[in-house]
Amino acid sequence: MIIRSPLLAAGILLVSTSGGTLAAALDRQACETLSSSGIPADTISLKTGGAAISSARWTDLSGSAPFCKVLGTVLPVDPEAPAISWEIDLPSVWNGRMLQYGGGGYNGILPETTKASIHGPLDRPVPLAQGYVTFGSDSGHTAQNTNDASFAKNDEALVNYAYMHIRKTRDVAAWLVKTAYGEEPRATYFAGGSTGGREALTAALRWPDIYNGIISYYPTANFVGLRLWGAALNRAIYDDNSAGWIAPDLVKAIADYATEQCDDLDGAKDGLVSNVAACRARAQDVIDHFACQDGQSDASCLTPVQIDRTIKVYHEGYSLPYELANGFDRYPGYNSLEGITMNLGKQATYDEPVISGPNAHHAARAYEFFQHFIGRDGKFDYRSFDIANPGPYRDRLLEISEMADANNPDLSAFQQAGGKVILVQGSEDPSVTPLGTAAYYENVRETMGADKASSFVRFYMLPGLAHGKGNFAPTWDSLAALDNWVVNGIVPEGYVATDTTDTPTRGRTLPVCAYPTWPRFEGKGDVRDAANFTCASKN
Repeated sequence: MIIRSPLLAAGILLVSTSGGTLAAALDRQACETLSSSGIPADTISLKTGGAAISSARWTDLSGSAPFCKVLGTVLPVDPEAPAISWEIDLPSVWNGRMLQYGGGGYNGILPETTKASIHGPLDRPVPLAQGYVTFGSDSGHTAQNTNDASFAKNDEALVNYAYMHIRKTRDVAAWLVKTAYGEEPRATYFAGGSTGGREALTAALRWPDIYNGIISYYPTANFVGLRLWGAALNRAIYDDNSAGWIAPDLVKAIADYATEQCDDLDGAKDGLVSNVAACRARAQDVIDHFACQDGQSDASCLTPVQIDRTIKVYHEGYSLPYELANGFDRYPGYNSLEGITMNLGKQATYDEPVISGPNAHHAARAYEFFQHFIGRDGKFDYRSFDIANPGPYRDRLLEISEMADANNPDLSAFQQAGGKVILVQGSEDPSVTPLGTAAYYENVRETMGADKASSFVRFYMLPGLAHGKGNFAPTWDSLAALDNWVVNGIVPEGYVATDTTDTPTRGRTLPVCAYPTWPRFEGKGDVRDAANFTCASKN
């Protein structure tokens, strides 16, 4: 039923939903009128050069109601800095909520705000079709790919990427919502993975009174720590004429062997290692199996240098003799002997610029970081940089860490404002360490107390999930879980994830288990059915 309201003259209606609540509605005329609207200078709470709408177009959403696609920019203060480009999608019938989409890598492109949120279900309408205002930005610069960090040579572009673009884009979205619908948003959420996961945590930490809930997948919360790990990996692999490089066939063999040895530790021989803790206890067995014997040295086995340098850095991480922001001094490594495929590149040759693909992925990401965030003049000696002794660069590392890292475990302000956090990590992630995300969660519990933390944070470690996809690429309705928690106080429990990999396992389900529990097969029934698993805590 449509209810007449004073907003009718502006092209806005109030619509009664099936649940009896009122939602605001928007039509083509009101949408297109926005293109001539000026965004007031005081709309944005952080300093900018103003903001402008470049277009507002009534657009069809496949299989659903149309929406108003609004594009624009937030202009910089520094004329040499790039603008922040943004997209804000206004549904024809709004449910009173806003959902901000996070980016990835070093950003530089707009997120796909008309698609499902991070790992959202494929059998339900996307958030925009559900009535969410969806929006996001390019983080304050454009780039040909998300590996390009050259923007960071400009101070304003750097601070926009680090955190400011989040609030600036949100402020513009809130103004558009009030202008288009005549109402303030009743809830604002942020969802993203990797860089977007870091951005989600940043939103909760920096603006706890603005955001009501966040979904953070495999966040680069220890942003500088991750780049230091990439630099350490670079030295481990390429020092001494690339003595630490491991060929792709051997990398795959290690991952396959580890998976085979640990597969049934969760009760099911299904290609997934769910009981990771028990598997890590067998790590030395994997090393011993592949270690070169009797002077052997070829591409089918691991040399002492490969074991002592590359495997050690990947599996164990590093410790620093100094602290970055929030007391960070340890990066704990990855499950590289528990089934993940290490990303060490296709070639042994070290080239500059270091490029992901031919060279190790994180060595390349770190190269971009040190050239543009730290050195900034294109002359940084990345080849010989020692993370334990950064010399004159130590202060700069701390400065960037305080600017960009989102690993502060004190989320008290967010908790007191009623905010909720859904934190998700994949056990097979080769990009963001699962051990690091788990350590952050434990740090939150230690800092705030276990009971208080459990009142507003849920952490899920999903087996088989890598960085976006993996051996188990899950979809589940974490947005519905978050919204139900924020609005109705219903704690997320009993959710099931569905595999979307293009393999014979596509369509299988697993329970979404709260950390530290993991899915254990009970020994009866189909291993493709989550109903035959329980969330276990013991090995």
